[in-house]
Amino acid sequence: MLRAMLLCADSSAVQTVTRVFRDLGVEVETSASLGPAIEQITTHKFDAILVDDQVEGSALVLENSRQLASCRKSVRIVLADSPTGIGAAFQTGTQIVIYKPLTAERVRHGLRAVRNLMAQERRRGSKRVAVEIAAKLDYGRGRNLAVTVEDLSDSGAAVRSTRRLPESQHFLFECSLPGANEILHARSELVWRDAGGMCGIRFSDMSASSRKTLLEWMKNQSRVPSDSAAEPLSRAAKSSQ
Repeated sequence: MLRAMLLCADSSAVQTVTRVFRDLGVEVETSASLGPAIEQITTHKFDAILVDDQVEGSALVLENSRQLASCRKSVRIVLADSPTGIGAAFQTGTQIVIYKPLTAERVRHGLRAVRNLMAQERRRGSKRVAVEIAAKLDYGRGRNLAVTVEDLSDSGAAVRSTRRLPESQHFLFECSLPGANEILHARSELVWRDAGGMCGIRFSDMSASSRKTLLEWMKNQSRVPSDSAAEPLSRAAKSSQ
């Protein structure tokens, strides 16, 4: 069984992360302070190490884990209050940042990236499609950001951009699905960001027509052989740029 260590003094956050991880088949060891957390990673092997940035000295846990043979390959995750100062977190070897407030849905969506890095099967019940589709994030007042969708599900997407996403976590996601007649619109929020420039977004609100379009499109993708689907998707992405 996969194992994770969580350093966090917030009992509510501990309960949320622990519940989601256990649903994903991951055993969780918890610690509320720095000393016991350091001892845990020194004496045990963990597939993932999560720290709350509000715990004093939490960065030391991530730094020390990089020096330990037992945890050198662990996925390192920070639970952060806001996007401000996230760049410093990546200097400690952080691979994933999950923003607060830590609702069950937000954590579950963010931990999908962790599942990939932990070489686990994707979460059951949420079909995901590897794509290459041009999209736009609309922050209002004329502020738009072009992104490329690389992973799409009925609840969110993984996107990449040549520019850093703004610190505002809420925006309107827009894209045209290949072969679909209607443009997909969804109120969305940023839930995680990795060191490679990939970001995860969750669809927080979507019209009935957009959801129908998305579900029908995803259903159609499951009927297309994977070796023949990549070329049309790639062509559609390039033609829409």
